[in-house]
Amino acid sequence: MSKAAIVAGVVIAAGAVWTGSSWYLGTQIQQRVDDYLVKANDYLKKEGDGRMSMEVVSYDKGVFSSDAVYKLNMNLPEMSALPKEVLLNSHIEHGPISLTALSRGEFVTGYATASTTLVNDEKTKPLYDAAGGKEPYVQNDSIDFSGNVHSSAKLAALDATFGEGTVKSQPVTVTSFVDKDFTKLDMTFDLPEVSLTDYAKVDFSMKNVTGQASSSKTASGLFVGPGKMSIGMLEIKPKNDKTVSIADFKIDAKTEEVDDFLNLNVGYDLGKVLVDNVDFGAIKLNVAFEHLDRQAVNKFRQQAATLNITPDNVEQQGEKIEQYYAELFTNLIRNKLQVRVSPFAWKTAGGEGSIEASANFDGTGQPDGTTVEDDLFLAKSLKKVDFGLKVDTKLIRDVVSAGTQISGVKDKDAADKQGDDLASMAGMMAQMSGLGKLDNGVISSDIAYDATAKPEEQITLNAEKMSVQELAAKAGSAVSGAPR
Repeated sequence: MSKAAIVAGVVIAAGAVWTGSSWYLGTQIQQRVDDYLVKANDYLKKEGDGRMSMEVVSYDKGVFSSDAVYKLNMNLPEMSALPKEVLLNSHIEHGPISLTALSRGEFVTGYATASTTLVNDEKTKPLYDAAGGKEPYVQNDSIDFSGNVHSSAKLAALDATFGEGTVKSQPVTVTSFVDKDFTKLDMTFDLPEVSLTDYAKVDFSMKNVTGQASSSKTASGLFVGPGKMSIGMLEIKPKNDKTVSIADFKIDAKTEEVDDFLNLNVGYDLGKVLVDNVDFGAIKLNVAFEHLDRQAVNKFRQQAATLNITPDNVEQQGEKIEQYYAELFTNLIRNKLQVRVSPFAWKTAGGEGSIEASANFDGTGQPDGTTVEDDLFLAKSLKKVDFGLKVDTKLIRDVVSAGTQISGVKDKDAADKQGDDLASMAGMMAQMSGLGKLDNGVISSDIAYDATAKPEEQITLNAEKMSVQELAAKAGSAVSGAPR
């Protein structure tokens, strides 16, 4: 047999194998897509309060590739300018190797790869217009041989007006990973710059926004895990008020499920706060909510999802929000809510200070119908409190001086003088009232409350035992300026 015949035979055999494997994987991919949509909709229903869902409109299967049309349903009343539904075109290449990826110099293997774009119709035309006629959204997915989905999406640069507000943004990129059982999700995003002008007479802008999140499905079906977001610069410009800017703004959050309850920890780091170009220093805040009743949290999420907040109905909807929050915290307190602030820290050029605090509630024995709006309910539900304060009087001076400057006193020396006077007064009042101690310009105080202790020893103030009434008397003296 000639070499040419052998080569021809190999080529024919390779073509047959390629065709056969592509056909086989093509028969598998539709089932995997359907299964993925079921799991995705289940996730959106639980974690997104059912406000979004997807469905297949059509699926045309070929030997080497398939084409599908999906419909994305959206119920977002607070964003009324968005359409209720949009269509997406998806071109799916059957594995085992993506030829399109090879043409880009990438070697991608798996069940299939897909490229998805928005259908350009009357519903999506505003988005195409905002993107200057370009594809506003492109998503590339690959399904590996284990059934996991790897995605990369890009939202084009936008320039659009919605109602009274104008949005301008640079391209946004998002990457994600979802395992085959939809039990683990990882995501990252990157937004170089975005601005929203003339929205409720306020301009907003953000630069260098990045984020990442990872969540895993618990035995109860809840998704929990860590997440981070970083904003290089956040600026808020009210039309008739002072500009607020925050540099190096970071948010770090984590959720976990313990014994059918949720724990939530959120940390905020404001690297530099400027108000009307006056430096207020750096602020850090870490808040933990533990032993959160999941049913109460889910009910609140469902209630909040029904709200349609616009600049015209903020006051009316605000009343509903207050009502929902009251219900939420009443239910959480009845189920032994624990709150910790660890710490709230503030640092300026001259000084720094911090607060550490915690509170444990147990409202299980409180009468039905009573809520957090009843003082007696809160008083009887509060079981333990710990509060620690340590603040440099120079911090007080700097913050008061900055506040004085933005209120109209442009002479910094005069503003510093007011800050020094108030700082000295704060130190003197802490000592005279007995609520705190002053040592080398640093005010400190430690207060603890234990509802289970004897009434005359429920309070520990700087190692001294006393009753709640005695603490109230000391606090009253601090307000009135009378020594105790």
